[in-house]
Amino acid sequence: MSELLRLSDAAWLTERRVVPSQSPLWTDILDRVELQISGARQVRGSGPSSLAGTSSVLARAHSHFLVALESGSKIGQHTVSRAATEAVELLIAVARVWGTFGARAEDRPAWLADQLRRRLAAHEDAVLAGEVTYRIWSEHGEQPSAAMRQAITHLSRDPTAPQSDLLSLSIAAVDLASLLVRLAANAGASGRTGEAPEQRSAALDAKLGTVAAEVAAHSRDVKPPVDKHGDMVAHHLAAALRVRPPQATLKRLSAGSPGHLAHPDLDQECLREAWLGLATQEHVAVAALDGKLDKPRYDQSSTSLSTVITDGAANVICGGRLLGRPAAFRHARAWRHQTLALTFALEAYVAALRGHAPSLAQAQRIALTRLVRATVAIVLIDLQRETQAAQRIPIA
Repeated sequence: MSELLRLSDAAWLTERRVVPSQSPLWTDILDRVELQISGARQVRGSGPSSLAGTSSVLARAHSHFLVALESGSKIGQHTVSRAATEAVELLIAVARVWGTFGARAEDRPAWLADQLRRRLAAHEDAVLAGEVTYRIWSEHGEQPSAAMRQAITHLSRDPTAPQSDLLSLSIAAVDLASLLVRLAANAGASGRTGEAPEQRSAALDAKLGTVAAEVAAHSRDVKPPVDKHGDMVAHHLAAALRVRPPQATLKRLSAGSPGHLAHPDLDQECLREAWLGLATQEHVAVAALDGKLDKPRYDQSSTSLSTVITDGAANVICGGRLLGRPAAFRHARAWRHQTLALTFALEAYVAALRGHAPSLAQAQRIALTRLVRATVAIVLIDLQRETQAAQRIPIA
């Protein structure tokens, strides 16, 4: 699981002051799941029986998760209902374990349902920032399942186990339940549990090609470091970190709904120029890093850097179903991800200069990923402007 999405125990329990994000895919399913969990009765368990029951529910839920993902055929409504039911039963079983150890079990179902909503909202926030898609892999279920089994083992061995074991069990259960809800949502939207992408259109390919060519053209015009002996990679990674969008624009994007970009008085052109400036510096850095590697990681079957950028951006846009909602893109959050990741890229490159060879490929991988995400942001701004023009909304 991405570290950008992983919450610490303390942060996971902290109440958010904003309304959690919702997805067009899973909102209805989650509403039904949350209602069933919150309405659960008789959740108090009895010692080993509640732990044994939770272990059985976990095994069944994880098995269904794997079988549904590995099914090559179209998925029916039964799979949607089954996955949602497994999520409900998993969290109710965990609520019973809380009761076993003297906690107020009657409060736990609603609390767990709320945490499930927040976990899914955190994933949706990442989707809207272009960091992840709705794609699910079987490996995603391994860590929460293992964490649940470990917590169950600890609790079964020590009847006075600390509350931290109960919290670990709950966090892992919510993670697995969220995967089951997402699996059900994918199946309901696309008939496939692993993903629910929008169709990659010829118009999108044309737009991606145009933006990729624009970024490449700007990168050719970038001036080298004043010191001819200066390091090109370090220079342009640092230059990328110095690029900033207009603060007034960023503040507006950070405050309120994700649809701020749809406001006609927002300076979209300045925002686009900032993303273009960032992508340009990242493009130069990636090209310089490629020159230092024996063979770029993407250099397979004569694949070009331009193709990697357009294919990667298309995967993010279609895989996150952003094509039909470009105004929902979270530019402020996406920019924060850029700053953090570019800092890691620069640190990795410095480590490579000091002799740690694997860090060079790591720096290239991070920089290339950032370039793809910056391209996504530019394309979504362009798509939103086209939508506004079609709706005859004036653009500032």
